[in-house]
Amino acid sequence: MLSFSKLLLLILVFVLVFFGWRWLKRIEAAGRDRLRERGDRPAPHRPAGPAGPAARSGSARADAAEDLEKCPECGAYVAPRSAVACGRPGCPYGG
Repeated sequence: MLSFSKLLLLILVFVLVFFGWRWLKRIEAAGRDRLRERGDRPAPHRPAGPAGPAARSGSARADAAEDLEKCPECGAYVAPRSAVACGRPGCPYGG
């Protein structure tokens, strides 16, 4: 048989679950809005690897991975598109 205290506890549990659910949905919506403002898409449905959207469309994204190459002069591994000169005379990345 339900007593007043059990009924009160049951109502309290339902209220806590309801407001907790609303709070989580609000945080999720704020994250989606923030991603939309930056122009990004949420990552869970985006395939990774060479079959991803950047590879299919042919356009490189700003945050796409880039292979590193070893500098023949100093031996450091650098990203060819964003490399800067190491200061040595034969460095192919500066001038």
